[in-house]
Amino acid sequence: MVATLPSTIALVTSLTRALAQSSTSSSIEPTQLCPTSLLPQETLNTCLEWETTKTTQYNCTHDDYLATFTPGQYEGAVANYLSFNTAQSTGHFVERAKLFEDCTGGKIIFSEAQDIAEDPINDIGSASAVGTELYDAYLMIYSFTSEASSLGLLETLNDRISQSNTLLKYEDMFPKVRSMGEYRKDGKTNIDLLMADGDFFVPIIRIDLLERDGLPLPHTWEDLVELGKFIFVGLRCYLLDCLGCLNNCSCGLKIGLCI
Repeated sequence: MVATLPSTIALVTSLTRALAQSSTSSSIEPTQLCPTSLLPQETLNTCLEWETTKTTQYNCTHDDYLATFTPGQYEGAVANYLSFNTAQSTGHFVERAKLFEDCTGGKIIFSEAQDIAEDPINDIGSASAVGTELYDAYLMIYSFTSEASSLGLLETLNDRISQSNTLLKYEDMFPKVRSMGEYRKDGKTNIDLLMADGDFFVPIIRIDLLERDGLPLPHTWEDLVELGKFIFVGLRCYLLDCLGCLNNCSCGLKIGLCI
């Protein structure tokens, strides 16, 4: 809007002058509201461009979120994003960025970090070193952000989330994952990161080995402890036997889950 202000002023001035001239011209029909024949061609071109550019060049109809933006709202703006292994880990980020660009005119440039832990912090900064500050946003490991959060180097997202939460539904995020992006400072919980995913450690069961030894699938912690005992005792007996300490497995006939 600021960039088009001089042209708008010029357009209004030209229209005012033309209308004033039309009041004394007998060649103008009384019903003609805008005597375009009297306007300079440059002014007409500016007017036509102003009327059509935003609606024809930008598309914000892809989804409800993009519909909240004004077409061409960020025209000419550029944001630098430091990503990591984008094609495999966050390929959908690129797709969303393209839709955002089509709607707002803003440009998001993706760059690849070599180290997802160190590279973002080197750019943001820390207590011991000032960052290079080349990027506006980052894909990073949340556990490396505490120092940057404590120094106030990350933008707190509380207000942005509140303004967009009708569509975001932040409260529906799994609580543990949600808390990973939070930092408590001065008695207030600040949301400094939006989590892209949540990493969890899960047990993996070899069903074929359970079936081989006639063991049930564990469903409780107690079941898991008993299975662990079986594995440990069987493995110890198997190793001792392999080392020649026991010719006959005194632990029993079962070898456990050793393969």
